[in-house]
Amino acid sequence: MIVKTAKYLIRRAEERAGVQFDYVHKIAETDIGLLSRYNRIFGFLDPNRNVPALAYHTARITGALSADCGTCVQAEINLARNAGLEKATLSKILRSELDGFPPEIVATANLVQAVVHDRVDDPEAREVILDAWGEKGLIEISFAMSGAALLPNVKRAMGYATACDINLMKL
Repeated sequence: MIVKTAKYLIRRAEERAGVQFDYVHKIAETDIGLLSRYNRIFGFLDPNRNVPALAYHTARITGALSADCGTCVQAEINLARNAGLEKATLSKILRSELDGFPPEIVATANLVQAVVHDRVDDPEAREVILDAWGEKGLIEISFAMSGAALLPNVKRAMGYATACDINLMKL
């Protein structure tokens, strides 16, 4: 009964994200305790309360891109669309074409790229983020980028990750 309920909730999450979570179904089938631990990650990621949707989703999309998982990036795109981000904006984020974006959004993408992809620091980007949204905003951006990069690693380790090709992403 617990597995059946879990699978129902997973299907609802799939509808929200617009992608299949085969690996989450596998976790549920394997051990409900492990699924419970996995679900705590989402409490870590959501909700967004301290930064604008554009910053939050820029962090998540850029984080997922750094982990190179096509399904994860698509899920992040779908969630960003659900939050009201426009196709043209998402296309620019995917291609790192941030000319014309507010400085704090560029700083968000730069910090994510530095920390998650290049594994270095970017103190200048951090300062811009702190000036824009304070410590709470910086922490939320940190959670968003790290969480979005973490999930593809779980998928990859379990054999469920798909390579990312931004030209195939549905905006």
